[in-house]
Amino acid sequence: MTACKTVALDRPAWRGHTGIMLPFHRRSIAVLTAVITLTALTGRDSAAQSSDWFETMGGAVRIVIAPPQPTDTEILGMLEIRLEDGWKTYWRDPGASGIPPYIDLAGSKGVAKPVLHYPVPVWIENPYGDFAGYDEPVALPFTMARTANGETELVANVFLGICEDICIPVQTQFSMRIGHATGSTLDAMRVAKAHAALPPGDVDGLTVTADGYTEDGWARILIADRADPDTTPRLFVHALDGTQFKPPKVLASDNGETVFGLEPVDPPAEPRTLDAIVTVAGGTVGVETSLSLTLGAAPD
Repeated sequence: MTACKTVALDRPAWRGHTGIMLPFHRRSIAVLTAVITLTALTGRDSAAQSSDWFETMGGAVRIVIAPPQPTDTEILGMLEIRLEDGWKTYWRDPGASGIPPYIDLAGSKGVAKPVLHYPVPVWIENPYGDFAGYDEPVALPFTMARTANGETELVANVFLGICEDICIPVQTQFSMRIGHATGSTLDAMRVAKAHAALPPGDVDGLTVTADGYTEDGWARILIADRADPDTTPRLFVHALDGTQFKPPKVLASDNGETVFGLEPVDPPAEPRTLDAIVTVAGGTVGVETSLSLTLGAAPD
């Protein structure tokens, strides 16, 4: 049985992935003004480590947890997002007008510091600006630091956007008890599968390097895909300081090497560097790494 009640959550101001709190702006998009808010309180025992689905327009959301061993220092879970045909949700960097997924554990006991992770997204065309996201059901894995032994009380405040022609901000809260693992469970296997599907930090045959900047001041990234040199890779970039880029453009491609240019939405007045999370999907493999990118000064 699931009990429901209305809650009021402080909406964070952020850009990017969980833990980085930066100014967040939405421009030029029709956004449904009413935020959907619900608390899903699971009344199941600790052997059932998934919440009920929170149903919303265009899809549904739930939390799934892998029960930990007594000596584990972190707990693995996933935010599972079910999407109806034609609906989408966002990657860690949703562009200038989107809503990145967010999890907060205020009120939890025994866990803290949630970190969301992301499978490789796709580029989604949108009249208000193309964005990186998912147009099929997706599981976003996350990790939580374990702060106490014994049974854990999880209170997960979740905020994300689900979009068709308009974007619906979805705000909900899931609560459950987390017990110790007593053997293999379907929940644990599903969470493990979601984490295993994340792009690795390095892979043979695919390299990603920063490559200075262009005369126009765009940051350059060089991708060498030796595993599938005939396929143009897909590039996704999230700047940790909130810098926004337009969708990457291919500047040159030859013999498995592709140079991308990243045009900042707001070009800097002077050259500067920034740290970024870079995800690449090659023809047969994917990778996620951290790069220090350089932007040139805006041309006169």
